[in-house]
Amino acid sequence: MKWFRESLKGERGAVNLAGALMMALALVFIAVGFIMFPNVTDATDGILAYTYTDNASITDATYTGLTQVTGITPLLVLLGYIFVAVIAGLLGVKAVKGGSSVTLNPSNLILLAISLVFIALGLYMFPVALDGISSVVHGGGTGISSEYTGLEPILLVTPMLILLAFVAGQVVTGYFGVKGLGRGG
Repeated sequence: MKWFRESLKGERGAVNLAGALMMALALVFIAVGFIMFPNVTDATDGILAYTYTDNASITDATYTGLTQVTGITPLLVLLGYIFVAVIAGLLGVKAVKGGSSVTLNPSNLILLAISLVFIALGLYMFPVALDGISSVVHGGGTGISSEYTGLEPILLVTPMLILLAFVAGQVVTGYFGVKGLGRGG
C-alpha cells in the first residue's frame, strides 16, 4: 500500500466521471445485447414459424423478403449493440485521457434507452401487424378483391418494411444518442 501512496504523491487533478460513465455504459450495452439476443431469436423464430390461423397456406414465406430479413435480424441487433458498446467505450477512454468533452446529457441517454427498447417493441408487436395483413390477404377465403388494383403486391412487401423500420429506428436513435454524447452536448 505504501508504493501506491508514493506513486500518487504529487498527482493532482480531476477525475473525468463522464468518461468513466461512458465506459460503464459500454459494458451495459454489451450486457444488454447478450441478454436481449435470446429474446430476439425467440421472437424471430416465432415469425419464421408463422402460419395464419384461418388459412394455413399463408405463412412467413408468403410475404416478399420477410424470411430473409427476419433471418438476419438477430445478427444485426447483436452487432448493433456491440458496435454502440465499442463506440461508447472509445468515447469514454478518450474523455478520461482528456481528449474529448463528454457530457451525460439526459436527452442523449433517453435516445440510447429508446434504441434499446425499439427492437423489442417491434418484434413483439410485429405478429399483430402480420395477422392483420394476413386477414386482408385472406379476404374471408376469397383473397383480395380485384377492385383494389395494386394492393396485393404492396401488402406482400409490407411486413418486411415494418420489420426494417423497427431495425432502422433502433439504429437511428442509437446513433444520435451516441453522437450527442460524443460531441459533449
